[in-house]
Amino acid sequence: MNFREKLGNVLQLLKLSDKATAKQLTSEDIVAIATRYQKEFQANLREDMEADSAQQQQQMSQDEMNQLQSLLAGVVTPPAVANNAAEKEEKSLNQPEATPEGVIELARSVVKQNGELQNLVRQMSDQTAADTPSAAVITPVTMRINGPGTTAKHLFGIEAPMFDMSKRWNKITENPDYSSTNIEDGEEKAFFQEVAVFSKSLARRYEYLNKNHLLDPVKLAAGEFSTDLSGVDDAKVGDQYVIRRQDALIAHVLKKRELTQFFPVRYGVQDHDLVFNTFFDEVSQGWQEGEVWKGGMKLENEMGHVDDAMIKMKFGPMKKLERMYIGYLNKEGSDPIKWSLIEYCIVNTLETAQVEQNKRRVRGVYATPEKGVPSHFLNASTGLIYTLLRYYHENKILLHDDESYRSYTKETMVDAVKEFVADIIEKCTEDMDLDQHVIYLNSLHQTWWKEGCRAKYGKDLDFTGPNSYLNIVPDTELHIRWMPYLGQSCLMFLDIPGNLQFLEYIPGEMMAFKAKDDMEMVKCWSTWKEGTAAAFLGRRFKTRAELVQNNFEWQQIFMNKPSVDVAVDATEIDAKDGFWQITGENTKATVITDIKNAKPGVGYLIECGSKTNASTISKTGKFGDITEAYTPKAEGDYILVLLNSKGNFRELERCVGGVRTVNVELQPNLPGVR
Repeated sequence: MNFREKLGNVLQLLKLSDKATAKQLTSEDIVAIATRYQKEFQANLREDMEADSAQQQQQMSQDEMNQLQSLLAGVVTPPAVANNAAEKEEKSLNQPEATPEGVIELARSVVKQNGELQNLVRQMSDQTAADTPSAAVITPVTMRINGPGTTAKHLFGIEAPMFDMSKRWNKITENPDYSSTNIEDGEEKAFFQEVAVFSKSLARRYEYLNKNHLLDPVKLAAGEFSTDLSGVDDAKVGDQYVIRRQDALIAHVLKKRELTQFFPVRYGVQDHDLVFNTFFDEVSQGWQEGEVWKGGMKLENEMGHVDDAMIKMKFGPMKKLERMYIGYLNKEGSDPIKWSLIEYCIVNTLETAQVEQNKRRVRGVYATPEKGVPSHFLNASTGLIYTLLRYYHENKILLHDDESYRSYTKETMVDAVKEFVADIIEKCTEDMDLDQHVIYLNSLHQTWWKEGCRAKYGKDLDFTGPNSYLNIVPDTELHIRWMPYLGQSCLMFLDIPGNLQFLEYIPGEMMAFKAKDDMEMVKCWSTWKEGTAAAFLGRRFKTRAELVQNNFEWQQIFMNKPSVDVAVDATEIDAKDGFWQITGENTKATVITDIKNAKPGVGYLIECGSKTNASTISKTGKFGDITEAYTPKAEGDYILVLLNSKGNFRELERCVGGVRTVNVELQPNLPGVR
C-alpha cells in the first residue's frame, strides 16, 4: 500500500474524504489525520509525505530536468547576448546536470521574481493619470503662502493684477525706501479702488467657504482648501495664490471669532426671523368603543431680528498709511505671512471689527445713532445679555432669583453655582430633563472657580481632563461653558447648545468694503446685518402671573438675576457695581439724579424692588433726555437707559405699573414694536 492509499484509508476512517476533496479541512482535522495515521501505520505522516514528494520528483527524466533547469535559469538570470555562436555552444556544453533540488530552488526564484514584477506593475498602474482631456486636469499643489518669490513684474512672484510691480504700493512692500518718492496723481484713488475690489472678492470667498462648511481656521491657514477653485473663472497659478492668501487672511480674522464655538450663526435673516415651535397635547388614553378623540397641537412662534451695522472710515493722506505699513514691515513677529499693503489694511480693519463684534454679541444693546454722531460699537446690534433680558421682560422666561446666587465672590462662587443648579433641578417636572443642557459661566472667574473647588474638595484637584471640575459642576453631570467678554458680571444660565443663535444676512458681508475718493481723503465702508435670538424658549404667556403660575414647566433657558441692591435713600447709583440695579425700601422720598462711572455703550437697568418710598427719576439734569419722569408703581417696574454723546442718559424702554413701553425711536426693530 503506497502513501496515497494509506492517506485515503485514514480519511475514510475519519469520514473526512468529502471535506478533503472540497479543500475544507481545518487545523483540528489535520491533527486528527496525523494522529490516526501514526496509530494505523506506525509511521510519521509528514515524513511519508516528503518521501512521496521526492519520489514523484525523481520520476522526471534527467533530460526533462535539464531542459526545465535551462528554462528556469533563463527566466531568473537571462543570459547575456553572446558575441558569437561558439560562446553559446560552449555554455551549453559546460552546463551541469540538473538535480531535483536545484530545479525546485530555481522554481522558487521564478515565483519570487514574478511576485516582485506584479507589485511593480500594480504600483505603476496606481500612478497612471486618468484618461481625461488635459484642459480638465487640475493637479493639487501645496503652495507657499508668500509665493515663489518677487520678480521684476510681480510682488511675491504672484502673477495677478493685484501684485503687479508697476504699482506703487507693491514697490514699497519690496523696497520700503520707495515710500520717500512723491505720490503721483491718481495713485491714491487707484489704491483704494483696488482695496474695494479685493474686499469684495474676499467676501465672495468667505461666502463660498461658509456654504461648503470649510470655515475651519486651522485648515484654512494650512491651505487645505486652497486648491478648491470653484467660482474662479480662470484658475491660473496667480489666482490660486490669491485664493491661498485670502484663505489665510480669513483664518487670521476667524482666530479672533471666539463666540461661534458656543453659539452658531444663522444666515439669511434680512429683517425679522420667525421660528415656529410646536407643543403637543396628550394623545394616549385607555381603550373604549366609539369616537373618543384626544390630542392636538399648538403652534407658537419666536421672533428674531437683525439691526444694521457698518464700518465707515476715512483714510488720510496715503503717506501716513505708508509710514504705518513700513513700521509693520520692520517689526519682528511670529506671523509667517508677509501682507501686501492692501491686505495689511483689510486684515487690521477686520481684526478690529471682529473683536468688536465678539464683545457686541455678548454685551451689545442696539440704539439708533444720534444724528451725525458715531455711535458706540456696542450699540450697533443687540447681544446675548440684553436679548435674555428682553425675553424676561416679555414674560417668556422666568428667572431663578435668590440672594445666594444673584452675585458671588471668589469665596462663594462654587456654592452659588451649585445652589443655582440645585434650584433648577428642584423645579423640573417629570416631563423635563437637563441631559442636553450646559451652564454658561464667566470665563474671567475661572481662577475663582478653581480656588473655590480646591478649598472645598482638596488642594490636589486636577483641572486638565474634560470631566474635571473645571468643565463639570461638582456632584452633577452638567458641563460648563466658559464665556468671554462678561467683565465682572455674575450672569449664569443653562441652555441647550445651538438654541441661542447669532443672526446675519449674508456670510462675509462685513468684509465687502467699498471705497470712494474725496479730495485728499479716501472713504471706505461696509454694511451688514446682525442680531441674536433663541429658537426655543417655552410656552408663551399673556401675563407675568401666568408665567409664574407655570413654574418653569417646558422652559428652555434657565437664568439667574445678576443684579445688585442700591443703598437705602441713595440718590446716585454706581455703575461699577453692575448694569442691573434694584432699589429697595427707602426711609424717605428719594430721587435718583445720576449713574456714576457709567460707560458709553452700556444699557443700565434700574428696577423697583419696593413701593415704599420707591426711588423715582425726574426729567432733568443727567436724565433730561428721557421721555418723561419715571415713577414706578409696582415692584418689578424698571427703566433702561444709555449714555449719549453729551453725557446724559437716553431712555431705551421702561415698565410702569406692569406695562412695558419701548422707545420706538431708539429701538425700532424690536419684535412687536412695528
